[in-house]
Amino acid sequence: MTTSDPYSCIIIDDDPVARAVIQQFISEVAGLDLVAFYESAADAVLDGAMSSARILFLDVEMPKMTGLELLDTMSDPPLVVLVTSKTDYAVDAFGFEVVDYLVKPVTFQRFMRAVNRCKSILESQIDPGNAPGHVFVKSEGKLIKLVLKEIEWIEAKGDYVLIHTPKQDYFIHSTMKRLSERLGTAEFVRVHRSFIVRLDQIFDIEDGSIRIGNKIIPVGASFEDALLKRLTML
Repeated sequence: MTTSDPYSCIIIDDDPVARAVIQQFISEVAGLDLVAFYESAADAVLDGAMSSARILFLDVEMPKMTGLELLDTMSDPPLVVLVTSKTDYAVDAFGFEVVDYLVKPVTFQRFMRAVNRCKSILESQIDPGNAPGHVFVKSEGKLIKLVLKEIEWIEAKGDYVLIHTPKQDYFIHSTMKRLSERLGTAEFVRVHRSFIVRLDQIFDIEDGSIRIGNKIIPVGASFEDALLKRLTML
């Protein structure tokens, strides 16, 4: 994807009025492209639409499957903006690392704030073909150069993430989703809601867990298929 390509969007919402509003907003913003919309999460799953989306505008309360239930089944969701009539789900929503939480009726100004957050994340992603081989992390008040090949695994720790290397651990203020997106997917894979691992550091996989050195890391059920697809096997 080049920087001139629009970001593909999907809407899932059983409310036709709310769906039409978001559809209209998307059409008015340069750089966004609505590729599909659905009345239910179940329909979107059956259509296999999520693999083509960069941004998902998702309702929470829907028949058959709620928006949060949909997210719970996805190992690698697009960036998610929840659009709902209630604030009751905010805590649960951010447990899924959604980018933003919009309460209906949504204004264009509030919609644009969510879109700009998504664009900021997408534009910061590392292109695996042009990855510099290192990143800078802010730890203990200073920026430290961290070589990507030295990272063994990454773990969520509340509002922080722990980046583990053989020499030192680094705590940085970030979410797992944002960190995963900025690292790119060429060398790293998310195997659990709380863990990202470097593929070439995996020693073995057994009984739903990974061993890296002396560390045993669980593999979440919704992440297992994506992990197996990334492995080179004879």
